[in-house]
Amino acid sequence: MSTRLARRIQTLAAIEISLLLSALLIAGALLAFGFYIHTLQNELSGTRAQLLAALSRAPLPNARAGGNFAGSLLLGTGSEIVFLDATTRVTVYRFHRADPQPIVVVRNRGDLSGDPRPSGPLTRVILGLATAFGLQSLYAHVGALYIIVKSNDLTLVSSVRAFALPLLVALLVAVALGFMIARVLTRQALRPLDDVTAALQRFASGDLTPQLIAADQRHELGALAAAYNGAIEQMERAFAARDRANSGMRQFIADAGHQLRTPLTVVQGFIAILRRGGFESPPDRDRILDTMNDQSRIMGSLIDKLILLERWESVDGEPPAAPIDVGTLVADLVAPIADAHPDRRFALATPPGILASIDPTELGHVVTNLADNALKYGVGEITIAVRSQRGDAVIEVADQGPGIASSDSTRVFDRFYRGAQRDVSGSGLGLAIVKRAVERAHGTISLDTSPSGSRFTVRLPLRPSSFDTRASRAAQVDTRNSR
Repeated sequence: MSTRLARRIQTLAAIEISLLLSALLIAGALLAFGFYIHTLQNELSGTRAQLLAALSRAPLPNARAGGNFAGSLLLGTGSEIVFLDATTRVTVYRFHRADPQPIVVVRNRGDLSGDPRPSGPLTRVILGLATAFGLQSLYAHVGALYIIVKSNDLTLVSSVRAFALPLLVALLVAVALGFMIARVLTRQALRPLDDVTAALQRFASGDLTPQLIAADQRHELGALAAAYNGAIEQMERAFAARDRANSGMRQFIADAGHQLRTPLTVVQGFIAILRRGGFESPPDRDRILDTMNDQSRIMGSLIDKLILLERWESVDGEPPAAPIDVGTLVADLVAPIADAHPDRRFALATPPGILASIDPTELGHVVTNLADNALKYGVGEITIAVRSQRGDAVIEVADQGPGIASSDSTRVFDRFYRGAQRDVSGSGLGLAIVKRAVERAHGTISLDTSPSGSRFTVRLPLRPSSFDTRASRAAQVDTRNSR
């Protein structure tokens, strides 16, 4: 606890706890004192009753005779009896219970020197408290005698003083205990603040390792620690996302460089040949230029696909797209592909009227890339079907083999991943574009593969057609009219 705030809080808490413990001790002492005064008052009442009962049977002639009679009684140390007649004052009291006989002092009526009188510090306080707690003298008049039964103030004061030192020690212990309790409670209460401060100082020193701290949300500082832990967890997720992004960027740069290396190498080689004049005839020159043009188109196509993916990744939210007829658009997209490949048979099942909200250009990327993938890596008939199923517009593209290896099936949608068949032309971005386009339409894509072929299944949220909406409204109107 080195901070000024912590010391102030600890001091205030120690004062409050010490005052509370001291108040409890003083309250207990006053309660015990009150019980003692009550017991003493009962003793005085009993002594007075005993005297009156004895004097009613045998009256005494004077105060001296009363003193002799009282000396024979079993008088307690807390009581004092005074007998008064016309000329004499007799005081009877006992200092110690072990004394065999009480002390009897006889003197003139107006002489008070024989009464036991306490002195010293706290005497008036003790006697005042005794009076406040109900201690009072008792009086009686029997014949010519006046009888006063009162407390022995000397015994009362000495008895209370005997407990003063233990009470003072107990108060000091209460103060010390209050400081210790305050120290423990303050340290425990401020621990979340200390932990958060230490963690922030660790961050300021350059150690950015996220570390959670213990948090108890039952008080405000615990809520502060919980908020810090939430920020740390968010920072961990941000760091993890940054690491994934950096890793993906490094992999992207490596893959893009690998894909661009071959066409660039080819173009650079032909440029070097052209500079040396290393062609003997116009056909050789035309062949070199055609090859350079093809490699340039490959690089352009690769760059266009990368730009497309980057644009789709950077745009947040749902793309603005109206419902379109999926079956009709798929049939229109597949027709030119089938015409361009007469050696492969296409089986289409694309009924119209199945609507889904997706940008037509993005659906074109989905269908053409899946069809191109089936042409490059599959054999036999290519089946393309559109249907509605459980609230989805489903597009299936399937071939008849040889399927995709299980080790490749989990990565076919990764950028630049081409599997084992690297002799087939392509950039490895087609299926990544398909996956992102489907996700932007809030759909899903899955792959089922086996040695007999591969099947890609695209599911898009189905949207009701205008005809179905009008029919539904008409049905509702008919139902209301029938009611």
